Amino acid sequence: MSRILLIFPPSLYRNFTPPLNLAYVAAALEASGHDVKILDLSALHPPCDEAEAIRIARRFDPLWIGLTLNVIFIKPAYEFIASLRTLGKPIVVGGPHPSLLADEAIRNGCDFVVRGEGERTAPELTAAIEQSLDLSAVRGLSFRNSDGDIIHTPPQPLIRDLDTLPYPAKHLFPKDWYANETLDYQVYGPVFSGRGCPANCSYCYKGVFGHGCRLRSAESVFDEMRMLHDTHGVTAFEFMDDAFSADLNRVDALCDMILSRFPNPIRWQCTTRMDLTTRELLRKMRRSGCFRIFYGVETGDRESLLRVNKHLDLEQARTVLEWTREAGIRSIVGYMWGFPWDSPASVRQSLRYLQEIAPSVDEFNPLGVLIPVPGTGIYEEYSQKHGLESWWMSDRFGRIYRSNTYFPYHMRRFYNDFALLDDGFFPFSASVRRLIRKGTHFIGFHNLFNNTPFPRALIIYAAVLLSKLLCRIHPRIEQAVFGPIGEIRNRLFRKRTGLRETACHPES
Repeated sequence: MSRILLIFPPSLYRNFTPPLNLAYVAAALEASGHDVKILDLSALHPPCDEAEAIRIARRFDPLWIGLTLNVIFIKPAYEFIASLRTLGKPIVVGGPHPSLLADEAIRNGCDFVVRGEGERTAPELTAAIEQSLDLSAVRGLSFRNSDGDIIHTPPQPLIRDLDTLPYPAKHLFPKDWYANETLDYQVYGPVFSGRGCPANCSYCYKGVFGHGCRLRSAESVFDEMRMLHDTHGVTAFEFMDDAFSADLNRVDALCDMILSRFPNPIRWQCTTRMDLTTRELLRKMRRSGCFRIFYGVETGDRESLLRVNKHLDLEQARTVLEWTREAGIRSIVGYMWGFPWDSPASVRQSLRYLQEIAPSVDEFNPLGVLIPVPGTGIYEEYSQKHGLESWWMSDRFGRIYRSNTYFPYHMRRFYNDFALLDDGFFPFSASVRRLIRKGTHFIGFHNLFNNTPFPRALIIYAAVLLSKLLCRIHPRIEQAVFGPIGEIRNRLFRKRTGLRETACHPES
């Protein structure tokens, strides 16, 4: 048995629940008899800061240290890895970014890259290190050989029978690292009922879960839900799949199990495609406890839908939103801005459709500026033309993802993603930018007044308009006014939720 330390690196983004990728790898390692410790440095209430994490790692003395890496915080993660290397332990990384760019990860201080799904590769790598076995026999692994050459072993086959995987090791993630629980949102509630998506949209990366869908059986999903309920008291679940209802019969069967075999009522939410549901199924989902569905519409411009290979019928989307509301289920709609080919006409059309469907939508996702993620069709087609090769290593974009970056109040409260458009992956005319700003303002306005009591919404909206005005005069004036207000709100939030400063538990 070996000790393994898994870390979610620090980033601007916060995890409100345990990251399931680490939880699944941890479960596979525990099933192989290893002692696993986890530090989530991007948790809402992070257990410690980077310096203390290194001290904990030294005391824990693991066989190897593993991290999950994502493109949006890759440069700060590499800097953190440089500090971890002082411990003299092998650094193992996995996740979407290193699965595609293993050479880059190795050149930036990583000893091993686990490419693709890690549940098989991580235990096999551990055994190889323990027993000094031939590393080239471990599939899905990248590393330097004794000559300094980077070696990529053949890929690990996708796990076809997901029912065989142990449940994610959520017990390794203390609840007080994460968000306060509510009726609708509970720390151990997220569940993967499948992996992958039947679609092939050109803005999505498929390098970890592959193309197509692999689904757990309804019985397996129900058993995990019952375990979470019986062991941890979970009554609110969130299915994290890209296309939860890819198999309508499976969802129908799961609803039957919930209705007939759950000891008390539960609530759940999911993400799915609009061409993968029916009116009758939505009604049954509601009866079994579904209260919210996230749909990706992305754009109301038909040409843009075709160019991103998203086969969505916009009229069907209207109908499904109406069915969802009729069933008593809340809808959240994802909408995307900043396609490289955007023109005033395409953005105007998308904005028109956004306004038309708004009465049937409870909330629009306040994140949606297109990111040309490496490995996607968008990146492959436009990166060279717009000088975006390895943009994630550039300080120009990297500042957006650092925790000390200040964003004006109107961005934080109304539309969280506009800094990406301002920094500019793609060049847009002034008229396109004005129209996109109009669209993001509409989303912020809709979300605010649709989900907040009117008097409070009015006060917040006034503050948003003031923030925008001060930014036009000078951004530093806005920061001087709203920065201290933000600090007061953060202190009140910490007091209300018990959020600690970044100091580890004494027992760590």
